Amino acid sequence: MRTLITIALLLLAGPANAIVGGKPAGGALASQAALIVSTRGASCTGVVLARDVLLTAAHCVQPAANYAVVVFEPAGPRLLQAARVVLHPRFDPGSFESSRPTPDLALVKLGEALPERFGPANLSADPTLPPQRAHFLIAGFGVTRDGDGKSAGTLRTVELPSIGTTGGIMVRLSNGEAAGGCTGDSGGPVLADGVVVGIIGWSTAAGGKRGCGGVTGATLVGPQRAWINATARAMGASVQ
Repeated sequence: MRTLITIALLLLAGPANAIVGGKPAGGALASQAALIVSTRGASCTGVVLARDVLLTAAHCVQPAANYAVVVFEPAGPRLLQAARVVLHPRFDPGSFESSRPTPDLALVKLGEALPERFGPANLSADPTLPPQRAHFLIAGFGVTRDGDGKSAGTLRTVELPSIGTTGGIMVRLSNGEAAGGCTGDSGGPVLADGVVVGIIGWSTAAGGKRGCGGVTGATLVGPQRAWINATARAMGASVQ
């Protein structure tokens, strides 16, 4: 089994990109997201709630494995191990097959704090559903092409409009072109005016086929703020 540090090094082995059709992120957003890796060989994105607490997608931290955040430093990648993971109590991993959405959210408590350059993101507390055609910015550390693991590892963004909502839990985003989330972007933020309104959960290729660049789905955080706040407090953090 590959170690976490090996996985982190592999992410640096090729061109560093992420998000299909996107561009590199900068400014405050770069300090509010982190790369999560696991001994399963998977990677995801997380949103910083506090320097030792991240919000991510529940499926990113399932099944059981060792999870860590990769911190990229001049001397090379450094790993901060996850000390505790809490899934949303209503998350059902079978919801992807049944197409019945459940809150795909989890909080991760780190064993040590992120460097001072990281800071908490602002989360939406609005429980209402976004209107169709409202525009959002998504961000993640995933691949730029489906199946190209070497294209992962750098935070990138792309702007997408809403094409609808599902079950009062998720928003669906697509511009009808080859743009959107892909492998490794799950857990990343969906933002409106700099505020995190959702967490990336899944993506499809055009026409609903398996892949990337078609539709990106995200769990809305506003309707889940009570659980997020209570779980963060139990981990010793407050949410902005």
